[in-house]
Amino acid sequence: STPFTLMSPYADQEGAIVLSAWGKQVTVDSADDRRVDQFLAQYVQGPQTPEPGAPCTGGSATVPQ
Repeated sequence: STPFTLMSPYADQEGAIVLSAWGKQVTVDSADDRRVDQFLAQYVQGPQTPEPGAPCTGGSATVPQ
């Protein structure tokens, strides 16, 4: 569990995992890829965050098709 993050499935994305944060994206094939931790370290609550401390709650319970 990583605070200030969320994960959701999306059927037509270009890779197994797509990390997204404020205009940046990295696509990886596995959660074990070293770039996952690097991305989280750089972008979770980073200086580019428009609302520091805001939770990732209030999302939709439906998955886009």
